[in-house]
Amino acid sequence: MLPFTSFEFFILMAIFIVITGVCSRFFSNKNYKYILAFFNALFIITVYPKPFHFLLLVGFSYFGTYIISGVIKFNRKIWGILILLLPLLIVKFDIRFDFYPFEMNNILSFAGLSYASFRIVGYYMDKAPDEKITDFISYFNFLTFTPTLLIGPIEKFSRFQDSQNIGFSSINSENFIVGWNALAKGIVFKFVLAEIIYRYWLGRFEPTSNDIFYMINNMYGYYFYLFFDFAGYSYMALAIGKMMGMTVPVNFTNPFVATNPQDFWRRFHISLGDWLKDYFFTPLYMFFSRNKSLKKYPLVRQNISLILTFLLMGCWNGFASDYIISGLLFGVFSAVHNTYIAKCKKKNKDVVFGKLNPTAVTLISIFIMFNLVAFSLYIFSGRCPLF
Repeated sequence: MLPFTSFEFFILMAIFIVITGVCSRFFSNKNYKYILAFFNALFIITVYPKPFHFLLLVGFSYFGTYIISGVIKFNRKIWGILILLLPLLIVKFDIRFDFYPFEMNNILSFAGLSYASFRIVGYYMDKAPDEKITDFISYFNFLTFTPTLLIGPIEKFSRFQDSQNIGFSSINSENFIVGWNALAKGIVFKFVLAEIIYRYWLGRFEPTSNDIFYMINNMYGYYFYLFFDFAGYSYMALAIGKMMGMTVPVNFTNPFVATNPQDFWRRFHISLGDWLKDYFFTPLYMFFSRNKSLKKYPLVRQNISLILTFLLMGCWNGFASDYIISGLLFGVFSAVHNTYIAKCKKKNKDVVFGKLNPTAVTLISIFIMFNLVAFSLYIFSGRCPLF
């Protein structure tokens, strides 16, 4: 019974919402985090086959963050990041330790590990050197908040804590209606539209066929399926959070009308795009900016940082060639668009479209971007026989 995968999960969430609403009548906001922690712990213990191992990871990350930021204090945060990412790296690289009576890889591998790891790293990077680590209850809630546990969105700790601090005050009829509408939208996206697309379109074509007709249908079908499936999860997470008094960020805003790569990542998996920008692209760009040989070439620094950032995104999903090539393509698209923008600014004119009607430019841009994304996600899906 993972999040949003069964009828029983929705029943459990309904019970949590009702109990939280009742508690809001008798407890103050300072008690909200304890109620939330009880629900999160109950879900993990009830659902996960090895809840102890999940809680072990939470403890490892909490005390790991405490040690590397308050005791050891690495001069370069990259070493602290690698330590905190150790469980994820063991799983992603499939590192095996033949310790009897268990294997470390089997202990650490669980649904939601990637999202938990991203939250841990974000918290560590945002934390000031002399800032005390937050209380364990808030940290636990941040990593295990049930609606966003499996598939995000990726939340920032500061934003999560602000929402948690006023949790009971946010439980009202207005937010309940907002949540109910988001839940209905998510259910339609995930259980109706995504299911129809898969059953009557994507599922009717052989996944790895090299027939051009099959390939085209697989490419477009997967893009639509992925969007409605993923966005459906995100809207349902937002909905449950809203009804429980927590604000979950919007993760999708119609990516089909994106006009360029930057616009696309402001619309598709927004929280991942923001995370990559804040915690990977920006530090990378600053690192290259300190390089004397690159100091005179800001465009080169930006493009290298973009390509490496999206390469990381591909590796985050796994080290299969499909994921890596897909991430690399998104990086190349972003670098090409970044170069185009720089050339336009330098020459004070559109170096590609010239004086073409702005509406036509927008429509052409949407068409190009839609197909580039569809092709990249087609490779990502593992259905493309070319890779």
